[in-house]
Amino acid sequence: MTDFPPTSAAIAGEASVARGKSGLTVSVEALAWAALLALAAALRLASLERPPFSLAEAGRALDAARVADGTVPAGWSGDLAAALTSYLFRIFGESQFVARLAPAVAGAALVGVVWLARPWLGRAGALVAGVLVGFSPLFVLFARSALAFSAGSLLAAAMAVAVFAYLRQPRPWPAFALVVALGLSPLTDAVAVTGAIAVLGFLALESLLLDSEQVAAAWRTFRRSPVHWLSALLVLAAALELGLTHFGTSLDRSGLPGLRLWTNMFDLPRDSRPPEYHMALLAAYEWPALLAGGLAFVLFAGRVLRGGTGAVSPFQRFLLVWTAVAALTLVLVTRREAGQLLMLLLPLALLAGALAEEAASAIDWSLLRRGWPIVVACLGLIAYAALLLTEWSRTGIGDGDRALLVLALVGVAALIGGTYLLVGRRAAAVPLVALTLVAVPFLAHSSLAVGFGDGAEFTADLRITGRAERFSETVSQLAQERGGTVALDRALGESLVWPLRDAPLVTGDPTKSASAVIARADQTPAGFEPLGDAWRLAEGWYPQALLHPLSLWRWLVFREPYGSVDSIDVRIYVPKP
Repeated sequence: MTDFPPTSAAIAGEASVARGKSGLTVSVEALAWAALLALAAALRLASLERPPFSLAEAGRALDAARVADGTVPAGWSGDLAAALTSYLFRIFGESQFVARLAPAVAGAALVGVVWLARPWLGRAGALVAGVLVGFSPLFVLFARSALAFSAGSLLAAAMAVAVFAYLRQPRPWPAFALVVALGLSPLTDAVAVTGAIAVLGFLALESLLLDSEQVAAAWRTFRRSPVHWLSALLVLAAALELGLTHFGTSLDRSGLPGLRLWTNMFDLPRDSRPPEYHMALLAAYEWPALLAGGLAFVLFAGRVLRGGTGAVSPFQRFLLVWTAVAALTLVLVTRREAGQLLMLLLPLALLAGALAEEAASAIDWSLLRRGWPIVVACLGLIAYAALLLTEWSRTGIGDGDRALLVLALVGVAALIGGTYLLVGRRAAAVPLVALTLVAVPFLAHSSLAVGFGDGAEFTADLRITGRAERFSETVSQLAQERGGTVALDRALGESLVWPLRDAPLVTGDPTKSASAVIARADQTPAGFEPLGDAWRLAEGWYPQALLHPLSLWRWLVFREPYGSVDSIDVRIYVPKP
């Protein structure tokens, strides 16, 4: 394997941009990575209290808080992220910021791990992959959440880098990093487990079917080095012990939590989400990674079919295996969740980087000096089409404007097609630059929306509303005035306990001995009457037509729901006189 394709140097970082009196040279690549890492960290770590908790996050945070207080709840998942959160609660106290801190740090570190893949992706390729991961709306969303899919991507990427670092030069540190990541994967989440399956499957294919000399040599070195295999055994033993005891919380709840989260995806009966749910999420949030990574998968797989496995590099073969494993898993799951897409998005981003590295050296970028008017014309037509779609989605447009919309899109295709007819493959620079200039604003807008906005995101479960804090104060005041017991109806679920955890409540079925009862607004307990108006404590939405282009565009621009809105409305009930 070569370290860095020499053609990527001029594209991604060899040019000097600053030279001080001491002769220090700063490269474009270093500045680009510094900016990328800083922006990715800011997207994940700034204002972690926004947006509000979803009910699923609240349930996990509540379990972690109970473990921090010394009580292991019956539904304790015990995965790595939840265990780390419980330890952080003990140190810093319980808050939404602390509940999301470990996932946010893991998400920021993930971009740094992509930087370590430069020897196999190339400088330009690693930078493109880093941008797709760093500004991915779904990666940002789950890095800023306390959900179960928040930490596994870091382990999956670390496994990929470590295994190829060891194959390149067998040394103790990549062996140790690989074994640590593999050992922790069944304790983390489904993303980490899928990555581990891909790594082990790739090594098995390379050694058993392809008879790879590189894998065989690395295995011989590992087997003959006590430092390597002894450290691996110790790490695996420690990981097994942590999994069996759920990170020291209980011996009677043994199991591997990450592996259980992976198998739970295939439980029956099936959930109510339609089969196109994942594809709608990819189209709404991740079309740049889907388009670039999917194209790379088709091109590299075609090379394998035509010229055999030697037609692509070992790292590209691994990415093909990883993508295929993730895609097959998503096809077979019976209980669909948005976080499951991270297991596919990570290899797609790396595949897009591998394709970008080849494009950087294969495309004649000098055409842009003469063809920049074509790029500007394409962008202008795309912007005009976007304005027409926005007007159509808000107030509607007439037949004339619809014709103009079609003509604008046809004009873009005609400009690109005509350039291809004139200069052949050299024209690839024009659509690539145009798509890049469209994708970057889209990723920035979507990432900021999911990370900091209060708009409607149908990837998330019902979110706790801002009125929940005021409601908690009202309940505390009521308990002080009336005395006795204030009961939270068990039918509301445990998740609502989080915003009300500071109020003097007991959870259970409404009883006559309670001085007040909190129950759904449309379910008055027997012997009680409502006190005051209803309170909306949680709200969410789900699209009725997942792949309706116009509705999807309206949501994309204005973040307005276009499906049925679901909510949890509660009332305070007091005993009848």
